[in-house]
Amino acid sequence: MPYIISPIIRESFKGMWGEGHPYQRSTIYQKDESSSESPPVNYSSYTLKPHSLPHIETSAHTSNGAPTIEHYFSQERISHFYGRTVVLRLEGDHFKTLETNSSIKIWRITKDQILSALQRVTKRKSIPKRLIITLKSIPLNNEKLHDPNYVLILEQEAATYLVENGIELYGTSWKSSDYNPGGSERPIHNTLFQSALIMECLDLNNVPEGVYFLSAFPIPLEGASESPVCPVLYTYDEIGED
Repeated sequence: MPYIISPIIRESFKGMWGEGHPYQRSTIYQKDESSSESPPVNYSSYTLKPHSLPHIETSAHTSNGAPTIEHYFSQERISHFYGRTVVLRLEGDHFKTLETNSSIKIWRITKDQILSALQRVTKRKSIPKRLIITLKSIPLNNEKLHDPNYVLILEQEAATYLVENGIELYGTSWKSSDYNPGGSERPIHNTLFQSALIMECLDLNNVPEGVYFLSAFPIPLEGASESPVCPVLYTYDEIGED
């Protein structure tokens, strides 16, 4: 059975960036058996604010004039969205309380933590083209998703190492890849964007660490710096079935 690493998107979800509810639905047509004047269908419009939902983002998220989502649907770049992918669940508790805000805990993932987890999962330390990182025990919010108060981001050295080794897609269960409240710099995003796309807000609660085949095609929105995605992880036994 494949792992769908997006939750069911509900109108009750609250935005994580002060943008209001990230999913809203409004009726355009409602089927009315007693009327012959309106179309005999139910048809709604949907408003999505992707940064509080599972999404893929490009370097246009942090740089003006950079490639947007449709750029990666070309033949030579489309492999960012699919292929062999390693999921790591980091062990232990490396959260540190933020001095300026005791409700925020932050874990900066080190290069050594990544390499140790890769050795455990794949029996080697080579960096895969697609890497998804979460925790063995994820602190959860009311929606049973990664609690945004428990920040999980890469150290700069780790992000640089991933790029130097050709990563094409980096995924996380947390809501972002940087933590710099009030600041304009996004150093981890910008480092990863040198070779990779970023996938955030993933629901990895029930996914064992391991090696999978990923299919993670976002909606191909022209001019979009990010787009909603419903990623699916398959075991290699599943895709090998007739």
